[in-house]
Amino acid sequence: MTGLDLLSKTELWVEDIVLEDVDLTRLALCAGGVLGLGAEDIFVTDVRDRRVVFDVVSPSVSLEAIAGKEAALLDALRGFGGVSLGGQASVHSFGVLGVIGAPAEQAADILANAAKLEAGLKAYVARSVVVLSTGGEVARGEIEDTNFAAAQSVLGALGFRVDHAGVVEDDEVLIAARLDHLLGEGYGLLITTGGVGAEDKDKTIEAMQRVAPDLSTAVLAQYQVGHGRHVKPHVRVACGRVGETVLVALPGPTREVLAALPLLAEALAEGQPPAVMAEAIAAPIRALWKAHKMGHGHQAGQA
Repeated sequence: MTGLDLLSKTELWVEDIVLEDVDLTRLALCAGGVLGLGAEDIFVTDVRDRRVVFDVVSPSVSLEAIAGKEAALLDALRGFGGVSLGGQASVHSFGVLGVIGAPAEQAADILANAAKLEAGLKAYVARSVVVLSTGGEVARGEIEDTNFAAAQSVLGALGFRVDHAGVVEDDEVLIAARLDHLLGEGYGLLITTGGVGAEDKDKTIEAMQRVAPDLSTAVLAQYQVGHGRHVKPHVRVACGRVGETVLVALPGPTREVLAALPLLAEALAEGQPPAVMAEAIAAPIRALWKAHKMGHGHQAGQA
């Protein structure tokens, strides 16, 4: 089903129509029944000068439900008690609702073209990536941020378009706010780097959970709470989904980002669910730690 954003063009009106003792709520329900809209989605807002104006409250509509439906809508109104339609009766609107007035024989072509456009848009969005770095050291310039370049190198070579969202401090609210903003920017993949460790300053996982409550995590290492600087029992990576956007939280060290990205790309190509994807990207990082004898000595502050 192809959904259309109305972009504030929500009115449609019928010309050459006269009402006599008509229940406007029921009339709107009649029109909505033709256009796939419920009683809460459409209302009559004006009746005068042989014109009836309907306002669609729903922010989006199904193209399949409205394309080429002018004749069907007029027939439904003509059969409604107290409604009289003249010989010039017609339906009008601005924006996407205008497809109601398209010739019925063109509806199939409109739907086919819209489906192609929607598929193309989804494919473009799926290959659009943004990288957000977190951490006070990075924000203050004490540590060079090389993770965007790493993502651009690995994912760019695979056909992804990779943008940089800058750096944000280790603050749960600030990180969540930046994530929420980026979710509205049309990216198919949102990657964070840093802040996934077991120290109190590591806030990225918690921030991501604010915008993606069903976030899946995979443990990289476990610690005893209260031992050293550890206030959380583990270092984790995370994956989640909000709408069309996949969210991924990776550690800060670039070598670990580089290890995880090829597996992330494979999981995306296979359409893996977040829980499986999280384990997929955790595996090479665990292997890297083991190879460098870091499994028990890894400093969570680097995550």
